[in-house]
Amino acid sequence: MTTEFSVDLDQLDEVVARLSNLAGFVTDHLDEIDDRVATLAGSGWESVAAQAYAEAHRQWAAGAREFAEGIREMSDAAKKAHARYTRALDLNARMLQG
Repeated sequence: MTTEFSVDLDQLDEVVARLSNLAGFVTDHLDEIDDRVATLAGSGWESVAAQAYAEAHRQWAAGAREFAEGIREMSDAAKKAHARYTRALDLNARMLQG
């Protein structure tokens, strides 16, 4: 029993680029948000609410950065898969040529 298998390397390239761009976009915006929160914290806002907000932001930011890192890891995995598929295609072509 044989099953046909194919990979669209151009589409895989696009996935790599989109994931990489998304990770960069998210990271850039997280940095911007952190800068704004730091400005808010430096404005003299001191209260139980300010402390609660700061803690909530730290937790949220950690989760958001973990998300961005996960996107980056998916991009890296797709890039490695592309390289492996390309190598497999090259090897198969050489074997078929004799």
